[in-house]
Parts: sequence; C-alpha cells; structure tokens
Amino acid sequence: MEWKLVREDSGSIAVRKGDLDSKFAAMPWAREWLGNNADHDRYRLQPEGDDREMLMIRTITGQWYGMFVGAEAGAT
Repeated sequence: MEWKLVREDSGSIAVRKGDLDSKFAAMPWAREWLGNNADHDRYRLQPEGDDREMLMIRTITGQWYGMFVGAEAGAT
C-alpha cells in the first residue's frame, strides 16, 4: 500500500512510500522521515484509499506523535 506524508499548512506532498502494508509499518517510517527531514510541525500520514489518516505533530522536545483524524473533525 502507498503512504504519503502531506504538509498540513500547504497540502503539498513531502514524500511517498509504496511498500508498507499497515499502519504499524507506516508509523516508524513516518517518524524516522519526519525526524530527519521535516521543516514544519504538522503533517498528515495518508494511506492509499479511504482508510483513516493520521495527524503527525512534533512536540516542543522534537518527538513526533500521531493522532487519528475522524471524518467529523473538520465538519462545521
């Protein structure tokens, strides 16, 4: 399955990875890439298809955390 990291503020794709088969495989890849390459504090980890995406947030200490984003989170 293809996964991508999308910069939250601009919506631009930062990187893609095509050979990860689950969220459990995608999270370590995303954290490593973000730790070495991120130039912003918020990204979205998005899987191919309609699966739930994750918001990746960098803390003040430099750690990256992922939170699931529900469909109702952006609804008004």
